Amino acid sequence: MNRALFVQLRSGPPVAEVYRRTIEITVHAERLGFGTVWFAARHFEAHHAALPSVFPFVAAAAQHTDRVRLGTGVVTVPFEHPVRLAEDAAVTDALSGGRLELGLGKGLGFGHSATSYAGFGVSDAERETIYTRRVAELHRILDSGQVGDDIALYPPPGTLRSRIWQSTGNIDTARRIAAAGDGLLPHGNSQARAGGSVTELVDAYLDSSRGTPRIGTNVAVLPGDSERDSLALLEADIALSPRYYPQPTDLRKYLTDNRILIGSNEQITARLTEDPDRPVATDVLYYVPLAVHHPRYLDCLTRIAALSTNQAIRTA
Repeated sequence: MNRALFVQLRSGPPVAEVYRRTIEITVHAERLGFGTVWFAARHFEAHHAALPSVFPFVAAAAQHTDRVRLGTGVVTVPFEHPVRLAEDAAVTDALSGGRLELGLGKGLGFGHSATSYAGFGVSDAERETIYTRRVAELHRILDSGQVGDDIALYPPPGTLRSRIWQSTGNIDTARRIAAAGDGLLPHGNSQARAGGSVTELVDAYLDSSRGTPRIGTNVAVLPGDSERDSLALLEADIALSPRYYPQPTDLRKYLTDNRILIGSNEQITARLTEDPDRPVATDVLYYVPLAVHHPRYLDCLTRIAALSTNQAIRTA
């Protein structure tokens, strides 16, 4: 199982500081043995996100790392021309030495992407049709290396086609992802599923899979010395980023609503292994729900690296 890190860059501090700090986190994650670092991308500061253009950031992170794979989490395909998307991905992959993991999606829906659709002048009602058509065109381009008759994609895509992932909360989309041979990044918090279980998504994907399945699952964790210590991490983060949280914040309700596991490594291990809804995954994307400039963010990564070596986590 691949141990990965999912990073959400949060607006608030000067954005250059957020970007530099996230690159430092990526370097640290590589040293700790994480196989992939995924970067959350959203437009127009949706839900206080700070990264609307993910390819330049991945290219920058690649210049500071050697081995860790770098994922786009995710490119909102309805806002992209498939030829330009293929070119951007191919250039980024070349700069990273073939380490790009190309994550694609439609946008979360609800309030998080409605502004983005309006900003790009794209009809939210057409997201499914546009997404399906453009992903199929991107597949064709990366499969063939050809944009059209006698027009080759440059740089050549190499093996990039085999490193596409799609994020969805839609069962029909999960089946199409499997049929295409792409990896699945399932989520329940979407317009399609509204916080529901991801088990049906994974089952639909596995039922339609034609090759070796690739399934990534998010696990939000705040590891500390104890539950009280984990709560202190969250309290400090609320003080750092008050706009990010509902006010007033009910800590226990926030943790439950966002399925964040807290406590010592032993406590988190027990909860992970007992969770019947956690899909069998090829990639576990650990998410630290803190601002990247939180003073104990790197400490959390070190604890997660130790947590991930536990045999129960890797085989459950």
